[in-house]
Amino acid sequence: MEKINNFKFLLLFLTSLILPLSSFSEEKSVIDSQPEILFQFEKLKKNQENISLQVDFNKAILYLESNEYEKAIELFKKTGKILKIPSFLNIGIAYYKMDSIHNAKVYLNKIYDLEEAAFSNTYSYMSAAYYLYKINNNKKYLEKIISVGKKHKKLSEHAKRVMSDTYIILKQYEKAIEILNSMDYPMDLKKALLYIKLKNYVKAEVYLNKVKDNTVNKKRIDEIIWFMIYRDLKANELDKLEEHLDILNDRKAFFDTNFEIPLVIYFNKNKFRPKDYLNFVTQFNQDRIIDSIFYFAPFVFSDNDEIIYDSSKGFIFKSKQNLSSLEDMVEYNAKFIELIKLDPIIRVTKLKKLITKDTKSYVYYNLALCYAQIDDFHNAYKYFRKAYKINPGNKLFSVMTLISAKRINIRVPEKVYIESNITSSKGLYNYFGQTLYQLVLNPKVVIDVEPKHFTKSIFYKALNYLDNNMKKNVQPNEPLFVENFKDPYVYLLRLVLRKKDESDYLYFSRLQDSIPLDLNNNFLEGPLIITQYYVDVLKALGLFGKADMNMAGKHSPSYLRTKALRDLHGNNAPATVSILEYLQETYDLEDKYTMYLMVAGLLESGRYNDASLQISLIKALLDDDGADFLTGVQLIQELKISSAKQFLDTPYRDSLIDFNLVNFDKYLEEL
Repeated sequence: MEKINNFKFLLLFLTSLILPLSSFSEEKSVIDSQPEILFQFEKLKKNQENISLQVDFNKAILYLESNEYEKAIELFKKTGKILKIPSFLNIGIAYYKMDSIHNAKVYLNKIYDLEEAAFSNTYSYMSAAYYLYKINNNKKYLEKIISVGKKHKKLSEHAKRVMSDTYIILKQYEKAIEILNSMDYPMDLKKALLYIKLKNYVKAEVYLNKVKDNTVNKKRIDEIIWFMIYRDLKANELDKLEEHLDILNDRKAFFDTNFEIPLVIYFNKNKFRPKDYLNFVTQFNQDRIIDSIFYFAPFVFSDNDEIIYDSSKGFIFKSKQNLSSLEDMVEYNAKFIELIKLDPIIRVTKLKKLITKDTKSYVYYNLALCYAQIDDFHNAYKYFRKAYKINPGNKLFSVMTLISAKRINIRVPEKVYIESNITSSKGLYNYFGQTLYQLVLNPKVVIDVEPKHFTKSIFYKALNYLDNNMKKNVQPNEPLFVENFKDPYVYLLRLVLRKKDESDYLYFSRLQDSIPLDLNNNFLEGPLIITQYYVDVLKALGLFGKADMNMAGKHSPSYLRTKALRDLHGNNAPATVSILEYLQETYDLEDKYTMYLMVAGLLESGRYNDASLQISLIKALLDDDGADFLTGVQLIQELKISSAKQFLDTPYRDSLIDFNLVNFDKYLEEL
């Protein structure tokens, strides 16, 4: 903040007396000690002998505004005999701007060390403390400003401004807004930017529109439009974004704000607030509902009978008549049964080798399920669809095809036929097929099928839990919690459930005391949903940095991927990139999670061009909406507006890669 306030004296020379006047201006530079000067001048007017001091002081102000610092200092030293504190403040500021730090400190400390000045010349005292902070980078000066300000019930507008700017430096944006809202003079642009920092994009828009309507300076209008585009991107309001991009496109011939405040993509380890993460783990969004379905879904061991392998109960089948069929299947797939116990990434690699030209539908289904559990939803959809095409009468295969397509936002050509098949009365896995269809795809459909022998499966209980989660009606006695609490994912789900009448304090205290920070190996490897959920819980509690995520001597690929995430948060991005390159080369990983983790690692390593290439690769391989959005963001920075608009048609949701305006904080502090 080069200037503490935006006040400026307009000097009107009358016959034998010079009267200082003040006015606001958002475009012009300013002098920091004016409020106290006005008070002193009222005293000086009573004594005509001091008219020459008035002239000298006003001359010094003009010299200071014109960057003629030595001339200003010379006159301020003369006026300091009467206007001691305001003159010393401006001398200190002049020396600061001349980079004569020692001399600046001498004069500023003369004010700061004078405790009574905090009450008699509050604004000048606060200003001196602020510049001493800039020189020494010691927050004690900021704390002093806040302390002085809190002791005064009726602060001047100028003093309030210093208080607000101090809160901004301290990142206490709510308090800064509170001060600004108490001021008579509107600070609309500053309020708009603060609301962006607070992620209150609705109020940010109100103030941006207001200040734009009242601004005539072309450069400032360019800046406002740039901030509007940034707000639209953050708020995912794409219609408004398109409107503002059109305005920018008309002005881009002389637009240079993108060079002064560049729009860049980056890895944001704290993209969401703790309360956002808490909401993620208690009230599931669509993606987490689907990922949970893939986690709990059973493996299938027959094309013709309802024989599943349940993670908690083992094999479940309709009747004893299926026993001989089961024995045949188990004997035939003994190798497969061993594979499903392996690390999820290794499991996929080995299952792919079982695929032949005569592969049965349930083998494709099981491979698809394994892909889904490592977050490779594109391959999951590919193999679910293969399973469905071989065995269209299997409703579990049919509905999983539609659900996996929904997860990656693609159209299924046979959707109408599949839906009619799912809602019919014939076919295998009627209950699971129709229940999943109602839960994820069409809540209006009526289910008239009984679960029968599947009631003892973890999948049945999980579907009941997910339905209750969507209805915000999860109960402590959920059968999933009671009977399957040893499952690592269920353990975490049960842990975060708020007890009846549990206060915020007791709730967070219990979670902080209960969440495993050391004995947590079960959460660091295995299906990715477990690790993702564990990380979100830790971030909700502010404990991510305290959790021990090291498994000494462990080299399973799913753990190595967790280690890559840990290294990324631990400022060791090159290690992240190295781990992911090894995993991609060894296991041919092409899932969205791994590829975005690679983008984050490259960005943190300063390899911006390589990160952009990786985003292009994600788009080419996965046709991912997020990759499109990030491409559009980069094109906006290059002012390739027409091209950018083609990539910005779907809201952006990724949890790793974010975008921001470089120098945003500096601009806000100097505003």
